[in-house]
Amino acid sequence: MSRAISNSLPLKTARALGLGVSLVLVSGCQMGLGQMLTSSKSPQEITSQAQARELSQTKKLLDVTTVKSVPVPTISAVGYSVISSQPGKTLNQKRLMAIRAARMDAMRILTEQIHGLSVQSETQLSENVLQSDTMRASIAGVIRGARTVKIEPKGGDTYSVHLEIDRATIAQVLKAHRGF
Repeated sequence: MSRAISNSLPLKTARALGLGVSLVLVSGCQMGLGQMLTSSKSPQEITSQAQARELSQTKKLLDVTTVKSVPVPTISAVGYSVISSQPGKTLNQKRLMAIRAARMDAMRILTEQIHGLSVQSETQLSENVLQSDTMRASIAGVIRGARTVKIEPKGGDTYSVHLEIDRATIAQVLKAHRGF
């Protein structure tokens, strides 16, 4: 033991540290000396197989910890719709249509969050004067497992619908996507 360690650490602590390091080094051995002597394989083959087992175990451990360590968020969206602009003969029909339209608006917002939004734009100038400026946005995707959290009137002429996709559903989709 070096003089620096023995001066800075008490003797019991230094011995425990030395014993711990020795145990770690010895525990890394996968096969005992008796098994090596009785085995018909060369030391290189034995070492290669032991390293392959260690790599396999490490990969499994990393796969499990990587999947569990990534927090899965809850995704939510709120959609709105105006009652008076809905088609229908009665006020109740218009309310139901407004709720449905608000739910579809919330679904659109969920789709934007999950799948992204494609934006196309075109601007035309003539002699450095703006002639026309057009933008188009589109989304496409599938939403599964969205649940309605809340439907409530906002003011006298508007409904809002709050939708949510919970962590368990998202984790299930990610698991299926990764092929686990």
